[in-house]
Amino acid sequence: MSTLADLRTQIDALDAELLRLVDARAALGKAIGEAKAKEEPANIQVSLLRPDREAMLIRKLLAMPRQAASDGVVVRIWRELISENLRIQGAASNGGLHLNLSAAEHSKEVLVWARERFGIAPSFGYVNDATAAIQAARDVRHISVLSLDPRGGAWWARLLAEPKVRIIAALPELSTARPHAVALAAIAPEPTGDDMTFWVSDSAEHENKIIEALGQRGFAAEWLCTAQGLKLFGLMGYVQEHDERLATKTLGSLSGIIGAAPRI
Repeated sequence: MSTLADLRTQIDALDAELLRLVDARAALGKAIGEAKAKEEPANIQVSLLRPDREAMLIRKLLAMPRQAASDGVVVRIWRELISENLRIQGAASNGGLHLNLSAAEHSKEVLVWARERFGIAPSFGYVNDATAAIQAARDVRHISVLSLDPRGGAWWARLLAEPKVRIIAALPELSTARPHAVALAAIAPEPTGDDMTFWVSDSAEHENKIIEALGQRGFAAEWLCTAQGLKLFGLMGYVQEHDERLATKTLGSLSGIIGAAPRI
């Protein structure tokens, strides 16, 4: 059996190798940022974020054989690696990412969830209300993170009138429970094979009745939030914004999809 000193020597060697690999990955991030700066039009800003690609990468890693590392540590490590990669890319292109957080109740929890999902690299600040958060998210360098607490009102319904800002992440990311917050960005969500689509309705029917009606149209749905006479649901899977199955007044006269989030 190896002695304690031997085991510690092995850890030291692994740490040195890990640092070499992390640095090599970061160098590739720099090269990608420089390539983007050359290939993409200078007058068009594109978000650094690729939630679909990131989710599929992490799922692939989680499916790989492991002896001891937990799912949680795998997700946290790669979220930070991705965050650092995007920081380096941003330095070479459009200036990196910035988190806008609600200053209302649950701001501490929202900050923790945002850091878990987007890493430590993005700068952050607080906004006074949802209107300011949505406006900030129109900039491709910004991500806004807001609570789904109904006491904050049905701010999410305003996304129905937004041409580009969409929900791109449900937080906390690793929770199997109903989302407590969401992240917004000027990104068109892409299907990943395991997603939650966010759908708003002003139907006066009870939430259970709406879920039943959605089921009859082929959707598996769960209720997420009700505020100011509006209801927010999560539809399992990726649903196109103009899916004809949702185009019926029996599901509400004011309704629509406002984003989708990959699940890990």
